[in-house]
Amino acid sequence: MDEKMRKIIRHLIWDYNISEDEFLEILYGKKQIGWFDNVWALKRAIEGLNYYDLINLVGFEILSHNWKNIRDKIRSENIKKGIDYVLRRFNISTSG
Repeated sequence: MDEKMRKIIRHLIWDYNISEDEFLEILYGKKQIGWFDNVWALKRAIEGLNYYDLINLVGFEILSHNWKNIRDKIRSENIKKGIDYVLRRFNISTSG
């Protein structure tokens, strides 16, 4: 992981005592620490990153695969509508 990506992840986890590598393991479903699971990490990324950083970190596949399960947990209606649009626009299945 390059320094730019580390900085992006640090921005997401500034208030938690976990490393960037641990965050990625949680995000990708390889690890869970207490209640820190991939739903928490994905929600944190969606709500904390701009679109381009989100896609670079998470990718379309993970986002689309988990979108139905996490959509209602996102607070911002604008973010929900934006991700709905992107997934529809690129015909990406959201079946999980």
